[in-house]
Amino acid sequence: MTRTTPTAASLTPRQRELFSTLREEFLAHGFAGFTIDHAVRTLHCSKSTMYAVGRTRDEIIRRVLVSFFRDVAEYTEAAIADAGSRRQALERYFNAMSEALQPASQAFMHDMSTLPVAAEVYVTNTRAATATIQRLITEGMEAGEFREVPASFLATLIETTMTHIQAGEYAHTLPIQDTYQVLGGIIVHGIDAEARP
Repeated sequence: MTRTTPTAASLTPRQRELFSTLREEFLAHGFAGFTIDHAVRTLHCSKSTMYAVGRTRDEIIRRVLVSFFRDVAEYTEAAIADAGSRRQALERYFNAMSEALQPASQAFMHDMSTLPVAAEVYVTNTRAATATIQRLITEGMEAGEFREVPASFLATLIETTMTHIQAGEYAHTLPIQDTYQVLGGIIVHGIDAEARP
């Protein structure tokens, strides 16, 4: 079932301020320990104000995460809007993804992989990103910019790798945010039509 995040029009200025603060706190410190009672005390707000953001702990977490990843998606899409080629678009897409995730702390990324409500959000966004990447690759092949490779296989490989990144499996080698940029470089150069197979 699709749910929506609170819109600017549906929240009072104080509620919007609270939502923004929660998002900043989650990104900086993670959210595994988040509780409504503790947030009400530390953020000096009423429960009714908090409940405008979400009626339960999981609903609040989900709405904050959806808001963040919606902005990530908008940022990456804007980055490729005026790309001169599919190769450039693919490079920009991965670079923008890395840049957009820079505010996310290791604690945030860890909680993304361990809390079911967060993992659901990440999986949804990873699939959407994979679809965009697959489209760019397919268009690049049709334009002769990329070598002919099985696009669906490559997309599955990318989605699996991005899932492993989110789970922290490469955290001992690179900061999670940087892995997307490195992954993008490997993909672009690996399928470049001018590169030798």
